[in-house]
Amino acid sequence: MALKDLLVCIDPTTPSDTRLKLAFNLARANKAHLSGAYPLPEPHVARSDSAGFGGVPGMTGLTEEPSPGGGVSEVFREAEVAERVEHRFKDELRVVGIDGEWHVVPDGDSAELIELAKSVDLTIMGQRPPRTDGAARFRPQDIVIAAGRPVLVVPYAGIFETVGKRVLVAWDGTREANRALNDALPLLADAEAVTVMFVGTNERDLEQYFPALERIVRHLQRHGINATAEETLRAGLAVSDVLLSRAADLAADMIVTGGYHHSQLRETLIGGVSRDLLQHMTVPVLMSH
Repeated sequence: MALKDLLVCIDPTTPSDTRLKLAFNLARANKAHLSGAYPLPEPHVARSDSAGFGGVPGMTGLTEEPSPGGGVSEVFREAEVAERVEHRFKDELRVVGIDGEWHVVPDGDSAELIELAKSVDLTIMGQRPPRTDGAARFRPQDIVIAAGRPVLVVPYAGIFETVGKRVLVAWDGTREANRALNDALPLLADAEAVTVMFVGTNERDLEQYFPALERIVRHLQRHGINATAEETLRAGLAVSDVLLSRAADLAADMIVTGGYHHSQLRETLIGGVSRDLLQHMTVPVLMSH
């Protein structure tokens, strides 16, 4: 199924520039509808890191330094910023010939964003930076778990204008991993190379999972995807570290992984792969639950 309905989470920060440009590029390539979700903060919330907004032409410098004191004046200021961003977003939609719509959601309350994410093919949102006082107030894992749709999480550092050319798929035979792989199919269609990787604890793991791994790769190949199987041992490392290291070796522009296994014991044993990837990601991560 093609990507025809996209949602991008926008905030008035510099990292949002890359995220928005990626969303426009995906929408343009897939002739998709693109919705923007903008968090309107509570009156007492002060913004930081507001140097720019929107990496597409004409969408830079939409924010101002917050005035001291907050209160009612802060509410009006934030509403004015949101309105200006909305006009620029819609103008850019018209320029590039993309259909779309605009939503304002409460900052920090993920309920409305989750409802929006339930009715799109893919939600694009930002990684939470080490300091969360100025951006990415929504936790990606909340949307992944509750929406039942894939989420593409974009790192807060780096430039990522496209995804899907060289992809690393983290596969371990779980329902979540298979769901993520299926959700990623539209983004893998034109890939130059897709590596499906199983990370085992011991040689017995590798032997046990290899037949299923080969079946998954053949499944992708039947879809015309240039996929290969790969398996490796953890060797005492965190699974997330193994994946990130291999992604760097492959010059991957995206990692595909299942998000948040139901088993808390399993999550503990594997070191919280989903959590660690979201904390230390260096390329966009497509995650499904």
